[in-house]
Amino acid sequence: MNSCLHRTIENWARKYFPYPEFRMYQLKAIEFIFRVFTNGNIGLLSSPCGTGKSVSVLTAYLMAREVEDIGKLFILTRTRNELEIYAREIQALAERSKAFLRATLMISRQEMCPIVREKREIGKMDYRSFLTYCSRLKKGLKESSCPYYTRVFRDWMPSRDALAFLEEMSAKCVLMPDELYEAASSNNMCPYELTRLAAAESDIIVGNYNHFLIEEARKSIFSRGRMQMDSVNIVFDEAHSLPSAAMGLLSDEVSTRTVLRAKKEAFKYEVDDKGFLKALKRYMEEMGKNAVRLVGLGENHVLNQDESSIKNIKLPEEEVFEILEDISEESDRIISLKMESGKPPVSYLARVVDFVERWISDNYDDTVKYVRVEEDRGKRVIRLGISSMDASKTTRSLNRVRSALLMSGTLWDFDYYRDILGLDEQRIATLSLPSPFKRENRLIMVDKSVTTKYELREEMVDKISKRLNSIIESINGRVAIYFPSYELMEKVYTKLKTNTPLIKEDAKTKIREVLRFLIENEKCIALGVARGKISEGVDLTSEGLSLLSAVIIVGLPYPKRNEMHEYLLKYYERKFGERAFEYASTTPCVVALAQMAGRLIRSQNDRGVIIIMDSRICGKIREKLPQDWREDMKVYLKIENLVKDMEAFLQQNRVVN
Repeated sequence: MNSCLHRTIENWARKYFPYPEFRMYQLKAIEFIFRVFTNGNIGLLSSPCGTGKSVSVLTAYLMAREVEDIGKLFILTRTRNELEIYAREIQALAERSKAFLRATLMISRQEMCPIVREKREIGKMDYRSFLTYCSRLKKGLKESSCPYYTRVFRDWMPSRDALAFLEEMSAKCVLMPDELYEAASSNNMCPYELTRLAAAESDIIVGNYNHFLIEEARKSIFSRGRMQMDSVNIVFDEAHSLPSAAMGLLSDEVSTRTVLRAKKEAFKYEVDDKGFLKALKRYMEEMGKNAVRLVGLGENHVLNQDESSIKNIKLPEEEVFEILEDISEESDRIISLKMESGKPPVSYLARVVDFVERWISDNYDDTVKYVRVEEDRGKRVIRLGISSMDASKTTRSLNRVRSALLMSGTLWDFDYYRDILGLDEQRIATLSLPSPFKRENRLIMVDKSVTTKYELREEMVDKISKRLNSIIESINGRVAIYFPSYELMEKVYTKLKTNTPLIKEDAKTKIREVLRFLIENEKCIALGVARGKISEGVDLTSEGLSLLSAVIIVGLPYPKRNEMHEYLLKYYERKFGERAFEYASTTPCVVALAQMAGRLIRSQNDRGVIIIMDSRICGKIREKLPQDWREDMKVYLKIENLVKDMEAFLQQNRVVN
């Protein structure tokens, strides 16, 4: 170790770093990550866009391997685009350093299944049902075995064909999913199983969050990849989204539509459910009627312990368990029959049973049960749901790994991530880096005359709309306008008076469509919402440059105050005491704010304006913002002054995005 350390970090890093120059603060990031790997820390790195986090991780890992055998590197990403960025950087590092390096990139089992291409209906199955289908085919239970799987394994051991295939592919530094898929499927072998086998011989594995957070998936990958928790190094990219991703995995819902389909399935396959499905539907309707009365349509109504009791189904409790067991056995028979007849092996009875069994067993103080009624094509759909408020149930497993790095451009509150994710305080190491971009390229403006604290009051909506109209007409470029909710976005949208081309985010929005719209229109508007498709984790760029001249944030994106949020707040009060409101409301708001603002400046040559339309940004939440934000914010009451200064800045900097 000592013989290595007296070389400078820069000279050492250049052995692997594939580019002529380091970016600003990049060496600090590399040194920090190197120490996380070598010391076995849990590192929290806040490193803004432009610091080259991906290549820094890979460089630091190769440096750390020189010191000692630190094991494999397992990188978890949120999106396919992020995964492909790592693929390019790994290839570049290998070519630069001539290091013997193998990397395997993993996508979901369903995406890599050749049968999905042969039978489109299999690709349309929900992931849970697909995994059941895949498992049964592998085991060959009551139906033919998967021909692709049996070419890879013989008696649970890799076949000669599989080993020969892997030997042939071993010459490649990076095994890309698409490339491996084509090669494997053309040889009638399962691409996913070959990917897992390839992981055993790889130094670096890149996958998605679920590959680690879902215990069954993690155990499967670690088993085939010959990995142990205490000898693997984990990296979570875009880790600001880790709390919500972890809690999402612990949530589940079932609807009256599913129950009705289960009833039809029971009738068709002659399953005697002893009146259970009828009783369940009646219970859902009673709870739904009460929810509409109390919170209206589209809102979750939290059920208390008495309301969520299985006794409300009005069948003897001991009979319910017997009925569920009988239905489960019958659903297994139905799946077999469907597979034998070539139909998608989906059982709605199995889906209902799985949910109800969890509904009965999940009685923890961090779990909330709720009902929601929605209007869909003129019909009301009732949903029962279970949601966990404790992200650490899945993330505390990070305490068992050799080292871990959580990094993002907006990981501003380290205490929040430590506490919410249940990380071992003794192992924590932190580093917060400033933006590498020139501050003079960005103007941060605050319109203090409006607020969305009372967002649906008509007079405030009118005021916001009028001021937005003045701002929009003064920008000769592309503008992204973000709102805290779809509801407010719709209200303001109806009052915008502009002939400028406009695209509005909705449930069906595709990112590629938004990018095409921005590229085709030099002056245009994109409307989106906080935590939406075009406000986080997306580059609105072309040829490396931002497409935006301005980002306007209409209102602070605090989580919506409703029964679910009140329950979360009470749970955090029990768990975190006086920091409850900060963790439940303030920090999530700041993260969403930072993500929206972060869409503007994506390179050293980008320039533009960030406008925050909410007086509350000047209050206590201001303390949570980075120092450069606090110093650079210019506050306005008169819209004329704001527009005048904005126009002067844009003209001075010649923004033509």
